[in-house]
Amino acid sequence: MSEILQKIKDQKIVPLFYNESFEVSKNIVKALYEAGIRVIEYTNRGQQALGNFTRLKEISRKEFPGLLLGIGTVKNIKEMDDYAHAKADFIITPVISEALVKHALERNILLIPGCFTPTDINIAYQNGLNMVKIFPADALGKKYIKSVQPVFPGMNFMPTGGIHAEFEDIMEWLNGGAVAAGLGSSLIGKDFNEEELTQKTQNLLQQLNQN
Repeated sequence: MSEILQKIKDQKIVPLFYNESFEVSKNIVKALYEAGIRVIEYTNRGQQALGNFTRLKEISRKEFPGLLLGIGTVKNIKEMDDYAHAKADFIITPVISEALVKHALERNILLIPGCFTPTDINIAYQNGLNMVKIFPADALGKKYIKSVQPVFPGMNFMPTGGIHAEFEDIMEWLNGGAVAAGLGSSLIGKDFNEEELTQKTQNLLQQLNQN
């Protein structure tokens, strides 16, 4: 588990997306993989999500070796079990509850819960979780993490929601105490082009690795 968290921290960004088409989903994963991305969050935001995710996991060992593919927008225990069965490398939620956390711990699932308040973060902290998603990050602002960080020593924060896929914006979050940033539609827009996505992501990774 700590290896996955370390890879997220090393990568500094976690691309996240959903597309109802399996072929489009696969092409997005391919474009990101070719850019050097090795941790991706697929999001549980449509009827095809579980089926697409299952197929992506089935092909990833052969076609995308070394890729860690997690699932996001998981909101209840049934969804958690479905994606654990589909061999998700990690599970990200938009919310947190004692029930979700305890179920994840019992099943040895790497959970990165969505937190908004210090009370939310404390549930994760008291249960020994090492990383939380701050969501929606843009509603809280870039000073939030530094403000709560001293209360939760050792906790890793990954803001997601409203973060621009631009070096300067991401660095502001990282300098504000984040270990990585979740990037959705600002990186993978509806009218994305695979070559452009690879190039944009590659440039971003290079800039971040130089800092």
